Amino acid sequence: MKYEIVYFDLDHTLLDFPKSERYALFEVLKSLNVEPKEEFIEIYVPINEKWWKLFSEGKYPKEVIIVERFKEFFKEAGINKDVDFQKISNLYLENLSKAGFFFDGAEEFLFKLREMGQRMAAITNGVEKVQQGRSKILKLDRFFEFVLTSEKAGKPKPDPIIFYKAAEISGVPIEKSIYIGDNPDSDYLGAKNAGMDFILYDPEDIHQDLQCKRVRNYEEILRELL
Repeated sequence: MKYEIVYFDLDHTLLDFPKSERYALFEVLKSLNVEPKEEFIEIYVPINEKWWKLFSEGKYPKEVIIVERFKEFFKEAGINKDVDFQKISNLYLENLSKAGFFFDGAEEFLFKLREMGQRMAAITNGVEKVQQGRSKILKLDRFFEFVLTSEKAGKPKPDPIIFYKAAEISGVPIEKSIYIGDNPDSDYLGAKNAGMDFILYDPEDIHQDLQCKRVRNYEEILRELL
């Protein structure tokens, strides 16, 4: 194998976050006696993505964005309920932590790497409680030595600190490591800022202008790692 250790992003790279997100949001709506509708997903997703981008840019702490996204969502969706948005956020995160799903082929891909003796770990901006809950459900410890969240590291991607912390935990130098993720703003820039090799997981082939290695499926990743 080319690298001593391979670090993975989780959501949208190995895990089907949209499926988890849909489940968690619909559970929140049902708790409020609001009929879950697909149009609510269409409203919520871009709002959520906007707030997470603000978080990765260091403009708001995680404690703020996980609440503010719901304030904006309820307003845009026309849900007129007198609610405690902190409790809504907590309920959403609780449900999200119970909803973990691999993308098709992801689990088999990780098994192949494990059988080849490849060391692996995960680096994620996700909420600590959520990622640990989903890690247990999916038994990610079968593959990963550790799952490092931005909460534990103290800074989110694209800040290089989280990558330096991962290198400290694994004991593997940056130059002998590689990071694989789907997000140009946090994953690609984070790895670049840390001086770590990077592969962009781009199954829809939408980032053709990005000057880095891009792959569309797990078999292509495997070939890059051999």
